[in-house]
Amino acid sequence: MSEEELLDMLADFASAVESAAVKLKRDIYDLVQKLNDAKSWDPDKIVWTKAESQKGMFEKATATANEGNADFNGLLADLKARGGKMRKGSYFYWTFEMSETPTVGRKLVKRKA
Repeated sequence: MSEEELLDMLADFASAVESAAVKLKRDIYDLVQKLNDAKSWDPDKIVWTKAESQKGMFEKATATANEGNADFNGLLADLKARGGKMRKGSYFYWTFEMSETPTVGRKLVKRKA
């Protein structure tokens, strides 16, 4: 085996180790996010109503319908920390900026095949 072949093998090995480290960091981050999300609020404990817009059907929850609901307040806090938009589980959540009372929308996200 020549020195050049050995250096190529070492470079390939270093790239594989680097890729594995990046994947491990992503997996750890995803796990931490799932654990934090699971502890903060439960969407099944929030009062949702069906609604429709130009983009189709969705559900919305208002502070009025969820007065004193810790899960709704946790959802609002998560949305605020994430710039008003986020994805959790199979749903995409967003806040209505122009609403008089805090209002959240959610829509089922279709998975790409």
